[in-house]
Amino acid sequence: MKASRKSSTRHKWGEKVRFPLKTEQQCSRCDMVKVGRREGGPAGYWDEFWRGEERIHCTATPACDARREVTA
Repeated sequence: MKASRKSSTRHKWGEKVRFPLKTEQQCSRCDMVKVGRREGGPAGYWDEFWRGEERIHCTATPACDARREVTA
């Protein structure tokens, strides 16, 4: 018998908003914001994830909780 796996919802990133040293994209499903920062060439690039004013510290993209799609 095959074990069932919980399927996670993927982020649905919107258009990139570009600034001189960063880009921002917002997930239309959960309102998380992905910030791509650049500093000092290609080796100086990293992503940050934010929900409101709270930065989410992580090593990989956090799961989408799809809170906007749950409205009934």
